[in-house]
Amino acid sequence: MNEEKDRRPFWVLIPLLISQTIGALNDNGMKAMLPIMAAFQFGKDQMDQTNQIVSLLLIIPFVVFAPWAGWVSDRFSKKRVVSYALLGQVLGLSVLCFALFIENLTVGLVGFFLLAVQSAFFSPGKKGILKELVGSDRLGMAVGWMEMLTMLGILGGAFAAASYFDFLVPDYGGWKAGLILSLIAIGLALFSWLLFIPTPQTEAPKAKSFQWGVLLSHWSDLSSLWKERGLRGAAIGDAWFWSVGSFFYLVLVKLSGEVVVGKFGMGGLYGYWFLLLGLGIMMGSLFVAYLNRGRVEMGLTPIGAILMPLALMILYFVDPFENVFDCGCLLLGFSGALFAVPLNGYLQDRAGESERGRVLAASNLLTQLSSIGLILVHALLSYLGFSAKQELLIMAIPACLVAYISLRFLMEDFFRAWFHIFLRIFYRIRIVGMDKFPRKDGVLLVSNHLSYADPVFIGAAFPRKIRYLAYSGLADSRIMRFVFRITHTVTVSANRSLDSMKACVRRLKEGLPLCVFAEGGISRTGSVFTFKRGVLLLAKQAHVPIVPVHIDGVWGSIFSMQRGRFFFKKPLRFPYHVTVRVGAEMDASSANGADVQLAVLDLGRESFAERVPPRQKVSKLINRIFRICPKEQFICFENMFTLSRGDVAEFLKDGMESKKYLSIPKEYMPWMNSMQAVYQDESGPAKIWSSLLRVKESHLWDLDGFVVQDTKYLKPEWILWIGYLGICKVECKDGGISIQHRNKDESVVLQSVNGLSTDRNGLISLNFKSVAEQNGDFDEMEQGFKKNSLGRLLPGLSYKNDPQFGILGTDEVFDAVDMVQGLDEDGFLVVK
Repeated sequence: MNEEKDRRPFWVLIPLLISQTIGALNDNGMKAMLPIMAAFQFGKDQMDQTNQIVSLLLIIPFVVFAPWAGWVSDRFSKKRVVSYALLGQVLGLSVLCFALFIENLTVGLVGFFLLAVQSAFFSPGKKGILKELVGSDRLGMAVGWMEMLTMLGILGGAFAAASYFDFLVPDYGGWKAGLILSLIAIGLALFSWLLFIPTPQTEAPKAKSFQWGVLLSHWSDLSSLWKERGLRGAAIGDAWFWSVGSFFYLVLVKLSGEVVVGKFGMGGLYGYWFLLLGLGIMMGSLFVAYLNRGRVEMGLTPIGAILMPLALMILYFVDPFENVFDCGCLLLGFSGALFAVPLNGYLQDRAGESERGRVLAASNLLTQLSSIGLILVHALLSYLGFSAKQELLIMAIPACLVAYISLRFLMEDFFRAWFHIFLRIFYRIRIVGMDKFPRKDGVLLVSNHLSYADPVFIGAAFPRKIRYLAYSGLADSRIMRFVFRITHTVTVSANRSLDSMKACVRRLKEGLPLCVFAEGGISRTGSVFTFKRGVLLLAKQAHVPIVPVHIDGVWGSIFSMQRGRFFFKKPLRFPYHVTVRVGAEMDASSANGADVQLAVLDLGRESFAERVPPRQKVSKLINRIFRICPKEQFICFENMFTLSRGDVAEFLKDGMESKKYLSIPKEYMPWMNSMQAVYQDESGPAKIWSSLLRVKESHLWDLDGFVVQDTKYLKPEWILWIGYLGICKVECKDGGISIQHRNKDESVVLQSVNGLSTDRNGLISLNFKSVAEQNGDFDEMEQGFKKNSLGRLLPGLSYKNDPQFGILGTDEVFDAVDMVQGLDEDGFLVVK
């Protein structure tokens, strides 16, 4: 069933989303119309009182019928519940039309009460069906769209009905103007019912059969909701948002009556304010839906809670006819969406399948009780003579308290949200294989580590909250200590490793996902270092699976060691594209460090292969480079004969047709011929481009240059291609090749490197000293050189060693390397 939900396209929600938007538009259009009709027919003094009665009538059914509505939603197919509720809207509107026809406000209020009863049954059904239609992964986005469109219906309905009533009332009078609006609403209600019919049928969870006690189960439902801290907090927050919305509606209607002279224009004014509020909620909901892809981002709630009192203060101090007041309405709507949408998504996601309807109904009950309380507060403040502006100022006080509580309990999520907002702006994170990640219970994530931002990338990609194991030395920084504290990161050191391991095992057994960077630190060379054996013991002792993870494309970001430093450098591109790829679960009892490392390398190879353009595009890219600086010198031979970049491009495309190539020393002519042969091979351009990417994603490219003297295992044609595509200067003498970046000091002594290449994959490994190694002060994560080895594997490659050693590259074909014995304990390739 879960797979069926995941396969359904997201547009399957469109009929539901449109239908519920029309329902909200009709309900709130009638709610907005009745007070101004009462003001027109009976005088402005009756407007606020009628508004309070209408607001209470809209809420009371949610209090009386909430348990029954929840039971119906849990007992029967939510598709049928929603369909009948949509049809019930026509009944309520028909009674309202009849009342307006006979000009009886009391009967009209009865019709409005029936509309509210319909909404009480509709609400848990429409919310509960979301997860049944699209599953958990897309629930956050679905909730964001539903909340946005609900508020669009609420506020758009209020604006349209109030404004159109103002337009009709001079010609038709109050009763007939209201009747015309009600007839339009009936037509929309019938359309919404017909539109919803094609929605896929959902299974009924089969809750318990009906008992009369269900009708009085308010407190038991609330008690069940209250037992779980997370659901309790989310329900209280959701109740706060909606009750403030009810209060703010009453205040704005009251404010329009205070600032408008006469009977005409009040509806259009507060309808306009509500439209601005709706636009703000739309923008906020879209923003939440964007950030909520694949997760429910709770950190947006405290951000919204902090902005809400700020918006209320703006509305208090600014004149209602100034543009800043309009901005305050927009900000209040935007902040309200940030606050409420994640809470709603959390409620729906955390509630069990068979109890979701009751949980949502209990949440609705709490919301309605809170709304009744704030409506009564408004009535009391009006009775005491407070103006609408003063009521806004008073409401800012509890809003500040809510902001403090939200920040205190969601501090970690608050900072995570800011990090994720930052990532969405500057990075584009592509997530692959997340369906392999378990949705519950403990799991050990094992990832490569190329930058300081890797925990943030993983945290942004995974739907569950991830905990980390980090080196205790990082906690010497005050900022990192604070980060570790709010994220509950476990630190490990040499003298307290056992305590740290026990803490990690305990968290895994508690069902939390834990991420470890098994290399033991951030790679300073771009290669994946040998995984530490100890970290895998965590999974074995906790009896949880291991999930390999690879972060691709991070080398080159400001958080990596590319260009020889962290942070203080200009980004190479904007936005920066990163891939987080998740592998299949591995049994901790049978896997070892080499197995897990191979799984991570395979994930990296797959991500790297996807970044290599198709053959035709690669050929176009190389031809474009052929045209760069054609007259600039590219290569100088030991007989002082030189070739420009244009000369080499001509040779690579046309061969030895020109006599000038006869001056190339004969010992180097085979190198040039091999360079040309690679290019003209059908798969050659892809291999050339892959080799260039691998070198550019290693620390070797940060150096001024290098010399290849030993060409036994490292074929010179690949080095020549790297130099050419990298726009470098090349010198061939004494049987070797030197590569130097342009505009570098030519007096610098270049280090000699060696490595491995193959005909199938191009460059495989390079054995070079990092800057730290050359300076004599380095740690293991900076080691790129080892004597009597061929260096570490370059990025984008994996290997097999069963029994013969071979390389796996972008084509996934085993490339046997006879001269290599395998990898030693430090991850360096060893020659037989």
